[in-house]
Amino acid sequence: MITTNTNTLGAQGGQSTPSVPGLAELIAGRFGLLHAEDAPFCPDLDTAIVGYMTITPDTKGNPQSGDFAYGQVQTLDSLGAGNDGQKLIPPVGGAKEWITQILLMADGSLYSRSRVNANGFQPFIKRW
Repeated sequence: MITTNTNTLGAQGGQSTPSVPGLAELIAGRFGLLHAEDAPFCPDLDTAIVGYMTITPDTKGNPQSGDFAYGQVQTLDSLGAGNDGQKLIPPVGGAKEWITQILLMADGSLYSRSRVNANGFQPFIKRW
């Protein structure tokens, strides 16, 4: 038989109640996850926010052009998305930093590329 200690369940005297984040803040780009609203526009793929962003034909470095040059980019960084979830890709990588970008385009194609440590980005590879 399991006996619970009723002295430790629930709120304790002298403790402050933790603030509960709003749903949009919880699932938004704070942790590099999906945005509750429209994802921010990405002006340059080399300086994207770690997380999700929207790409258009005006996005610098977009491997497509024309009507199908719209989509989403997911940027993953081995060092995380920063304390506030708004980390930008640094101009020069550091030790043990691997950055991967995955592009999901309007025509259903998927592109990816990586950057390892202080090296530059590899060219985009069309996966399908």
